[in-house]
Amino acid sequence: MQSKISSFFKPSASIAPKSSTFDGDGDNEELTTWEKKEHRFFNTYTRRAQNPDSETFQKSISKNSCLEPKSAISGRPITQKKKRSYAQFHLDFGQSDFNLHTCSTCGFKYSPGEEEDEKAHKAFHKDYTHGIPFKGWCNERVIHVPYAEGSRIILVLDCDPSAHRNKVEEVVKMMEIELGSGWIFHKSCKVYLFISSQRVVGCLLAEPIKEAFKLLSRSVDEGSRGRTTKEAPRQHSNTLLFGDIRLKREVHKRAPCLQCPEGLDGNLNGAVICEKEPVPAVCGIRAIWVTSSNRRKHIASHLLDAARRSFCMGCVLEHSQLAFSQPTSAGKALACSYIGTGSFLVYKTNNPDS
Repeated sequence: MQSKISSFFKPSASIAPKSSTFDGDGDNEELTTWEKKEHRFFNTYTRRAQNPDSETFQKSISKNSCLEPKSAISGRPITQKKKRSYAQFHLDFGQSDFNLHTCSTCGFKYSPGEEEDEKAHKAFHKDYTHGIPFKGWCNERVIHVPYAEGSRIILVLDCDPSAHRNKVEEVVKMMEIELGSGWIFHKSCKVYLFISSQRVVGCLLAEPIKEAFKLLSRSVDEGSRGRTTKEAPRQHSNTLLFGDIRLKREVHKRAPCLQCPEGLDGNLNGAVICEKEPVPAVCGIRAIWVTSSNRRKHIASHLLDAARRSFCMGCVLEHSQLAFSQPTSAGKALACSYIGTGSFLVYKTNNPDS
């Protein structure tokens, strides 16, 4: 037998019994059915509070108080927030400067991406290109020569206070990056510092010498002077023909160096050739250096003028009386421009302290 369709539906809870009084057996059955379907019992449970006098409660409090940090003022536990650490990672693909990068200007080695290294490189790069910071001294030995407005040249000797000598050592270390280390400075040197905008932008070291050698100047026309008038110069064709196509080679004319009056531009590099016989000399320019951002401002010429006027007490040396240590290509150009000739004096440096 199939059950009725009404048996598949649950009676609604909102249906109340028809009457509050029940009479007879039929009423008892209806009451029993209503109690089974409509009456529901709900039991609620609450958590019992812990007894503060119990041993388990005391142990849990002492354990938590040891682990959690407390404030020194209120005694309450301090909630600590974990800080995330961010690290910069790099990929090694065989780079030549993966660990350390060398600055092409100042030569400083640092690790790219490291905040401290990049900060140190930035400070050193500024000192190298713009000059070493200099606040000034109470007792300065200022050399009065014509120079740019707001600048001055200071002479430092070995008998000066330690603060003066320490500043000279700091400048010499900067000079050694370009000129090499171990030979620039010794106690007998007179140091000239060019100060501009509270920075040391140039330095010259002069020493007393006894003799020097005259540099042999070579003229550009030296090779052409030995030719006879009968010899005709070779004529090279600058045009190439490919059928109807004509290609003309561009000719670059080599201009003489403006700083070398006697045409020493072709011999600025290489060995220094001097005369065999020495000549008497008094002042030797051991080293001269100017920061890269302050070059072409005649700072080196002002330093040389200061050395000529103050190196010997009571007299001013002539330009031709200055002798230079074995110069580089830039040093040759400076000497030619300052002396006015390519035949200047050169001397061999030595270290009296060694």
